[in-house]
Amino acid sequence: MLRKLELYLELSKPRLSALAVFSGLTGYVMARDPNLSFTMKNWMELLWLFVGLCFVGVASNMVNQAIEGKLDSEMDRTKDRPIPSGRITAKETTIVAIISLAIGLGILDYFFRREVMLLNLFTFISYVAIYTPMKTRTAMNTIAGAFPGAFPILSGWIAGSNNSFHAPELYANNTEWFGFFPFALVFIWQLPHFFSIAWIYKEDYERAGYKMMSLYDKTGRQAVVLIFVGTIGTIFVSYLPFFYNMCDVIYFFVACLLNCYLLISSILLMKDRQKYMKQYFYASIIWLPAILTAMLIFLTLELK
Repeated sequence: MLRKLELYLELSKPRLSALAVFSGLTGYVMARDPNLSFTMKNWMELLWLFVGLCFVGVASNMVNQAIEGKLDSEMDRTKDRPIPSGRITAKETTIVAIISLAIGLGILDYFFRREVMLLNLFTFISYVAIYTPMKTRTAMNTIAGAFPGAFPILSGWIAGSNNSFHAPELYANNTEWFGFFPFALVFIWQLPHFFSIAWIYKEDYERAGYKMMSLYDKTGRQAVVLIFVGTIGTIFVSYLPFFYNMCDVIYFFVACLLNCYLLISSILLMKDRQKYMKQYFYASIIWLPAILTAMLIFLTLELK
């Protein structure tokens, strides 16, 4: 039994799921009225949002691996995953995933508005039925995959506001479209992040038949340009919460430090992409949870 639980945990991709769930919790806090106290009810909602997003994220990752089991066996970095290594079957994985999805959607539907559940259902469908098949058909799959990757933070925003994309009337600092700031942040961040992955593992992807952009980019120059442009876009969006008075000046200075780190990592690629591509990859991994943490801290300090 314990061995099975370890397999399910591995299939859930805990680090990837944790980042998605954390972004959802950040969205919830960002959507709140800073003039109102953070009550026990809010803490309980955060707990149920955490649990619901966890179950949906686990379901998405499990079904993705069930579909891609054969392809994963062709790649060095994925051939030891539970399904290609034969430690569990795709059928069993799918069954557990469906149960997990039902639990997660049920929790979100019970404790939050129907829109939260529907968006998470759409996140699951877009991930496993649109993005996953596209990976072997078109290099545009990275852009398609950025949508389900960014939906969790938007789900949190909707869960933390009162009327769909509308914040409460008392929340004078917000408007109905402010929820798309954090969505845009995570969406754009994913593009240079995954372009770097595609370049680092380009031989693996080509061998498995994935149509990544790196397949058509033998020199890596296109990857460097796309990563640099994506980094500039990510940095720009990271300042929007400050300019729209969602975070204070301390957040601005913290964002400046983090953005300099990410920008320098992207500029180094122009010097030597072979040497610095992994460095950019790790920098992007550090940057997102760090900027989200800064938003949480310096927005929460505003709560009364």
